[in-house]
Amino acid sequence: MLVRTTAASVLAAIAVALALPAGAADDRGQFGVRGAGLVKCAVFEREREARSQIYHLVGAWMDGYITGANQHTDDTYDIASFETTELLAAIVSENCRKNPDAPVFAVLRAVVAQAGKGRLHAPSQKVEVALGERKVLLYEEVLRRVQRKLAAGGFYPGAIDGRYDAITQAALRAYQASAQLQPTGFPDQVTLWRLLHGGS
Repeated sequence: MLVRTTAASVLAAIAVALALPAGAADDRGQFGVRGAGLVKCAVFEREREARSQIYHLVGAWMDGYITGANQHTDDTYDIASFETTELLAAIVSENCRKNPDAPVFAVLRAVVAQAGKGRLHAPSQKVEVALGERKVLLYEEVLRRVQRKLAAGGFYPGAIDGRYDAITQAALRAYQASAQLQPTGFPDQVTLWRLLHGGS
């Protein structure tokens, strides 16, 4: 009952926040934040564990934030070149544990700044990568970056062509084994974050 009451009160707070006016950045770079980004980290953490409606609402808000960042960040096609909403939520969650009173917006903003270092500057064809039953769509440019990183680490001897072939798969498997990740050869989110951002 307490969870339902808390969920209802948070949803009400989000509804009120959505009704508040938002302003463009002023001459000091300040601006209004709207919607689910105002949820405190402690609430986000609890609702993420429950996989509640609030958690999904914040996830949808994150997608909107990424789209807005793509539209308003200079020289950017996609600021999160491979990162899924679930990966971003997991990283936000990890940081929220350290900052329970911070609003989700502040934490996501920092996470997106990190992800944005690897943003795509121009459109890139998407490639379906399939390994067994696992499938993911990745930009060709992301696969080229993966190949470059693997080549720089001595794992990949092939062409930097943005294709997920047997050579790329074997190189990725070798990298994963060296990084103490499950050596599947599949470009999962954790592998891509570690390889492309040096994250843990």
